[in-house]
Amino acid sequence: MENASKALIMAGSVLISLIVISLLVASFTSLKGMQQTQKSVTREEQIAEFNNQYEVYARNLYGSEILSLINKINNYNKTEAENEGYTKIEISIKINNDLNRNYFRKGTYTSTTFENELNKVNAKVEELGNERIYATSVYSRLISQLATMRTTDAESLGFLPDQYQSKVAEYNTYKNLAEQIKTKMFKYESFEHDENTGRVIKMNYSL
Repeated sequence: MENASKALIMAGSVLISLIVISLLVASFTSLKGMQQTQKSVTREEQIAEFNNQYEVYARNLYGSEILSLINKINNYNKTEAENEGYTKIEISIKINNDLNRNYFRKGTYTSTTFENELNKVNAKVEELGNERIYATSVYSRLISQLATMRTTDAESLGFLPDQYQSKVAEYNTYKNLAEQIKTKMFKYESFEHDENTGRVIKMNYSL
């Protein structure tokens, strides 16, 4: 009887130990699952927070807003994307018809090529505007100055229309183009997201 009692006590002790171990394993598994769930929720919140910065641009935008968005994307690509290994964001801007015979021709532009194209237009405006026209040894004016003068006022200073008007017309053409780019409405087409991270990686517009 005494041996039987000891055997029962030992069996009970083993059973209790197994139960305790099972509970500990279950608790650990549950805790690990909760941690994974929390990580998943946190990750989704971070993705949503990131995308919200760009989802506000999921609409038709003025050119000035496109340029602001390009600056925002360039800053992100140079800092967070490069430092943390994320895919860079790109903009695709499809221009359906030539805006000028030399600049902003029909085609698809990235943020870099679009910005470069506008820089070329602005450089052309500055180049033409700084060209100086001489009426006499006394009077001379920059094209940018003549562009703001009435023909009669220019003629009173000795400038002949055939001296400067073609230059003024060309200057105004490029100056107006630079302004029009900022005021034109670009149509929102779609956003594309990274399959792995869920982050916005491409923003598509057209004109």
